[in-house]
Amino acid sequence: MPARSPYHAEDLATLRNITAELLHPAMPKSALIRPVTELRKLVERSSLLPVPEEADLGESQTRLDSGLAISPLKAALCARECFRTIAFTRGLGAAIKDARHAGGPTRVLYAGCGPYAMLALPLMSVLSPRQAVFTLIDIHRESLRHARRVLGGFGFSSRVSAYVCADAARYRIPRNAIPDVVVFETMNAALRSEPQVAIARNLMAQAPHALMVPSNVSVDACLLHLAKEYPPPVTDPHTNVRQAESDRLYLGTVFELNTRTVWDWTGIEGDILPAGCVRIPTSFAPRYRPMLLTRIAVYGDSVLHDHESSLNLLQPFPGRPVLRGGETLQFHYRLGSDPGLVFMQHP
Repeated sequence: MPARSPYHAEDLATLRNITAELLHPAMPKSALIRPVTELRKLVERSSLLPVPEEADLGESQTRLDSGLAISPLKAALCARECFRTIAFTRGLGAAIKDARHAGGPTRVLYAGCGPYAMLALPLMSVLSPRQAVFTLIDIHRESLRHARRVLGGFGFSSRVSAYVCADAARYRIPRNAIPDVVVFETMNAALRSEPQVAIARNLMAQAPHALMVPSNVSVDACLLHLAKEYPPPVTDPHTNVRQAESDRLYLGTVFELNTRTVWDWTGIEGDILPAGCVRIPTSFAPRYRPMLLTRIAVYGDSVLHDHESSLNLLQPFPGRPVLRGGETLQFHYRLGSDPGLVFMQHP
């Protein structure tokens, strides 16, 4: 007899109810924190992966020639960022809907699935195998083992066409399995350290007609007043505290990752990709600091804004330069085992 599912019927019902709330267009992200927290607790409670409150998150991470593949434990902790789960679930759901065709289920290639396959798990509760099938890729066998158990426990095994242990930046897609949607969230703020760019170049070159999720990641340069970026701490929960107002001088977009830029990079064989150029104002107040902002358009109307996740945290300019005013900064994106933006400074 097959092994009994470790999940109760009410768990599957809970998952479906949470997913219905997530996908409801009238529900603002702020109203979904409770159900998404419930979703995360459901998955953590049912998984064999230990998630201690204090752990060495660097243990079991893998340094690839395309960037850092975070450990299964750290990947699991990403599920604790509510807005991240909301935006990617909604965006991926919209992409799958747009990619539907009469020839069979929508094929979704999910690179860097981690131990929970968190971006796909909720959608599997409302999509049948006739509507969507998933290929899950991760560099860590441990992540795939946990993902297989989580999805199988919910009865979603028929929605997964393959579990692939591979480096997604080098993976060769079988010709009979070209996806309709490619989803991957293997990045850090300002696209540093992790292999999001390298994975996009590899997979989208093989599936040029697929929808990419996230559809656009942009990195903007600005001068800003850090004290104005965050509201003051709330000591009295009954006191209405006005949100802090940003004080920024935008300099321009220095890098974008989307299907257009991926195609623009076709033929570049070196370890440097072109990026934008910005001019620092001749003079600016001492309160301003040069910072990079990361904006993520997941798909359709689903967007991650400033401060909504660790992916949108402010980042200092690479090298933390001291700017006196009037400089021109020519940015480039450096590929390799430690990817990220770099720049040359001209007077």
